[in-house]
Amino acid sequence: MKINNRLNNIPEYELGKIKNIKDELIKKGEEIIDFGVGDPDLPVNNSILEELVKSFKEAGFNNYPPYDGIMRLKKGIIEYYKETFGVNLNMDEVLVLIGSKEGISNLIPAVCDLEDYVIIPKPSYPVYEAASRLWGAIPYKLSLKEKDGYLPDINLIPNEIITKSKLFVINYPNNPTGAVANEKFYKEIINFCYKNNILLCNDGAYNEILRSGEKPLSLLQFDYKKLCVEFGTFSKIYNMTGFRIGYIVGNSQVIKGILKIKTNVDSGQFIPIQHAAAQALKLDRNYINSVREIYDRRIALAEEILTKHNISFFKNKGTFYLWCKVPKNYTTDEFCEDLLKRSGLIVTPGYIFSNLSYGYFRISLTKDEKIIEKGLNKLATY
Repeated sequence: MKINNRLNNIPEYELGKIKNIKDELIKKGEEIIDFGVGDPDLPVNNSILEELVKSFKEAGFNNYPPYDGIMRLKKGIIEYYKETFGVNLNMDEVLVLIGSKEGISNLIPAVCDLEDYVIIPKPSYPVYEAASRLWGAIPYKLSLKEKDGYLPDINLIPNEIITKSKLFVINYPNNPTGAVANEKFYKEIINFCYKNNILLCNDGAYNEILRSGEKPLSLLQFDYKKLCVEFGTFSKIYNMTGFRIGYIVGNSQVIKGILKIKTNVDSGQFIPIQHAAAQALKLDRNYINSVREIYDRRIALAEEILTKHNISFFKNKGTFYLWCKVPKNYTTDEFCEDLLKRSGLIVTPGYIFSNLSYGYFRISLTKDEKIIEKGLNKLATY
């Protein structure tokens, strides 16, 4: 059987492999504490669940949804951007997605031809590179460095890459490092993309997962020409990963292109889930602040324990991750395997996010404080 040769350039999804290892160990009766996948453990707010159930009583709940999303949810997203970021959006500048992961994939063919370049950061969410290769685009990996606060240095991009690029993907707050962007950075990178006719996209999945007191920023606050786009998701701040609901906002021409693809490859997200998402957007800042405070405590606890065990980490201001350095005299695999075999701890090796990130690992703090304390105290002192 002949298959698409581009699949040969796409590795197995590494975070899925970690889950398989975990499941096998649990079957053997071993106690495992999983600090690998960023799947929030917090409960879904009752009002969201009540809205989900309530919507089953509405006529047409089981019919095909509008391809671009129900009006109620799109209005809710528009209101959220106005209230939170001071950004005015029109209906044709909002598109509901089956999670932002789907949107990231469909963005590539909406913007890029075969063999166009996509500039992506490294380390980064593996889907940026995989989706680029799957659609026949060529990812150019721009290294993020701790000395730069894990912000990309656009001066390092060769001119021959710039002229061949149609898309530049960034991700702030950043997975896996937890770095956040600032106004100066956004303005500079937007002007760079304006100048070079490149679409700039921010994957804002963690826009609201910030340390208490930090103000959320949107790329669109500084995009006065409305040429950029930004992804959002309900997965992280609202603990709705399994609902598979997200959105993209910004440039209407790009939105139209993605919608054209979606009408040919999917039929939208289940209407009750969209109503649940619309209800989530009605939760006030007190709810968001309460979630942030939980992650603040978890981050502080983890940092304290890691410091005692001589594990170095990047002091970040966003996400629920810690980006840590593998202790000296260990390879990344040796250290991660040692944690698993001796302590029953799963962490994510840094090279999953980039072959430039050997020597690092990521801890996801989507576990209760007692579990974090119990698990990380199993670490040796290095």
